[in-house]
Amino acid sequence: MIEPDVQTGALLSDERVRMLEIGKNLQGQIVDGKFPLRRLLGGSNDSLVFLTEQKQAASPAAIKLIPVKSEGAAVALAALEAAASLSHPHLIQLFEVGQCQFDDKTYLYAVMEYAEEDLSQILPTRPLTAEETREMLPPVLAALRYLHRAGFVHHHIKPSNIAAIGDQIKISSDGVVSINQGNPVLGSPSPYDRAEIDAGLSPAADIWSLGVTLVEVLTQRKPGFDDTGEPVLPESVPAPFSEIVRQCLHRDPKRRWTVEEIDASLHPPAPSQPVNAVPPKQRAFGKLGWAIAGAVLVLILLALVASVAHRTPAVQKSSSTPPQAAAPQPAPAEPPTKPSAEVPQNTEQPDAAASTRPPSQPEEATNPGGVLQKALPTVPRSASNTIQGTIRVTIRVAVDASGNVSTASFTSSGPSKYFANLAMQAARRWTFVPVKNKTQDASREWILKFEFRRSGTRAFASGPTRQ
Repeated sequence: MIEPDVQTGALLSDERVRMLEIGKNLQGQIVDGKFPLRRLLGGSNDSLVFLTEQKQAASPAAIKLIPVKSEGAAVALAALEAAASLSHPHLIQLFEVGQCQFDDKTYLYAVMEYAEEDLSQILPTRPLTAEETREMLPPVLAALRYLHRAGFVHHHIKPSNIAAIGDQIKISSDGVVSINQGNPVLGSPSPYDRAEIDAGLSPAADIWSLGVTLVEVLTQRKPGFDDTGEPVLPESVPAPFSEIVRQCLHRDPKRRWTVEEIDASLHPPAPSQPVNAVPPKQRAFGKLGWAIAGAVLVLILLALVASVAHRTPAVQKSSSTPPQAAAPQPAPAEPPTKPSAEVPQNTEQPDAAASTRPPSQPEEATNPGGVLQKALPTVPRSASNTIQGTIRVTIRVAVDASGNVSTASFTSSGPSKYFANLAMQAARRWTFVPVKNKTQDASREWILKFEFRRSGTRAFASGPTRQ
């Protein structure tokens, strides 16, 4: 018999005990001839999760097994394949999905990123602070916004599906369902399911689950409800989360807040006076005030016309009249000349692409062996909106005699694998001026630094150094 849950100390349901017993017996098996079931990480009433490995990846991966009935396997597998096609920095990536059998039972499997920790492992020991919750919520909202706009719902928002991978908060993606699919094939009702359980799927269902989850992460308890169906929240739920939860847990899904409204409540605009606001005394002028303003505007326009008419003859006679005979005209103020390209404020001199140099000064003449063309990563708007502050990635590249990058490696990959991969892909596309002098060592190294911000991406190069 399986002992009580080591994380929560709670007794396990008979169904979960049965699933974990199956999981213990499956350890050591190989899924689809490729993915060994190394260690049982956990399970629920509906699935089992094991540690596994991929031959072409150095980092560990997790594999989830989901028992299904053979007649529903095709539909369920199609849902998994659709989920695997999604990509977002705050969605756990699915590497491969498929179908397998053990002991005459049909399972779906999903190989995914391995999460070191999820919220269900933290909550038995302590709740999250308000600051931790404020840091956790924006990535979850960003992932939900991406799913909802793509026509999907998450369907399983709860603490165990909010995980930490490196320095990133991500939500699971193996249970994602298309809105067009209707009620999901997999899973059974849970306390996180929306009130309208039989009404089909909608983004509002995820909002309900998020409200339940917020109460639990802040209090270690799920919310209660009064006789009218309104949520009963402990006083320990701080603002703005108390209002967010109330707006998430409306019984009527049409009254629930959207992801955008929740996000806006976390970042309220600074109070400012409306543009059209008029002090009380000025309002007393009524239409007369507008008439006076109109008359002043007309006078200003007439003065401008007269000024232009007065200046025109002087311009025409300027070619034959000596400068001292011309009537003095006040010179119009001109703004100071701006440089053609803004130089980023950085302690290192940014590189310059050859395309920005005049034809008379080729790259070889000004910086032998220098940068010929740089490539910036293409960051989707949905990904850049998730950036807090600046994400920095540093890559060392080796450049061959022809000026192409031969090898590249991280000096610092930064906190996000997603943005590190974007930087690496861009770094490999940089080109440098070929070394034509045979007496020089043709091989050299450069350090490329990428900075990702919401406002855009910058790249700098320093070097070269000889290998």
